[in-house]
Amino acid sequence: MNYYNLIRINNFTKNPRLKFLGLLFFHVFKKRYISVQFDPINACNLRCKMCYFSDKNYVKKLKGSFLKENLPLLSKAILNRAVKLQVGCGTEPTLYKDLNAVFKTAKKAKVPYVSLTTNANLIEKDKLEYWVKNGLNEITVSMHGVHQKTYEYFMEKGDYKRFLLSLKYITEIKKSYPNFKLRVNYTFNEDNFKELEDFWSMFKNIDIDYLQIRPIDNIGNTEYHNFSLKKIEPIYNKIFKKISEGAIKNNAILLAPKLDRLKNKQSMNSVIQPFIYCYISPLVFWKQDFNWKNETYNEYCKRNHWVKQIIKLIFAKKSTIISLQNKTLNYDVI
Repeated sequence: MNYYNLIRINNFTKNPRLKFLGLLFFHVFKKRYISVQFDPINACNLRCKMCYFSDKNYVKKLKGSFLKENLPLLSKAILNRAVKLQVGCGTEPTLYKDLNAVFKTAKKAKVPYVSLTTNANLIEKDKLEYWVKNGLNEITVSMHGVHQKTYEYFMEKGDYKRFLLSLKYITEIKKSYPNFKLRVNYTFNEDNFKELEDFWSMFKNIDIDYLQIRPIDNIGNTEYHNFSLKKIEPIYNKIFKKISEGAIKNNAILLAPKLDRLKNKQSMNSVIQPFIYCYISPLVFWKQDFNWKNETYNEYCKRNHWVKQIIKLIFAKKSTIISLQNKTLNYDVI
């Protein structure tokens, strides 16, 4: 099943007990439903002001690279249940020297949807086309400013012109590979939100399939730390309407929180997150008690009685279910 269709179904299903019932169905009948979030290397070429890479002390601790020889073990452990492999979550995956091997591993494991998240400052056209041939379905580019001055301020060490060149490369490749998707992720704050009014006019020549806008999050001792949205809320609907209309005009899908979600910050859509998101990096492999080099996801779930856990949640108290809410999946699909 298409990953974005699963998001739509989850958003459409308002009753959290039905969400868990659906999850139980997918789990018992061994369907793919996991989103594997994979950071193959703990490094980044930029120092974005809203990111923990702007914290010099944190960067000193964030080291390591996932061993290429462990990729088959990763695949055996979990990829047979993955509906999506997201390469690049909080670091820059294009710095990983064995990125080709990641896509080939996912293709061999028949992962339906493989996505790469990048700041796009290092994208080379030939390499990107090779990745697409080897199973890359989507590239997600991160940006924190529509205009050059704002972009280069928030994305320190980033080159706006180089970023635009990468978008041009992606658009050209999409002509030969029409099923290849481009997604843009825009993290907004009080100082860059209003620029979204100009988004579609600035990028009218770029073939964008998905645009996600999401509010700034407190992820540590970042250089930029204005987490208030008070100045945004009064103008949010106006700009939301404009970018929504632009998305429709450009045949793109908008992933964004409506104003009520923006204010609430948490959503019942996220209650299934502990069961469907699996984060992997050179230092972390999902659950601490998951012996991924020697057991599979199915074996782990059986050992930890996941079916019983999910059934309990179907019949759990409302307060228990509410306590599972977090900030993930807190957006609408427009």
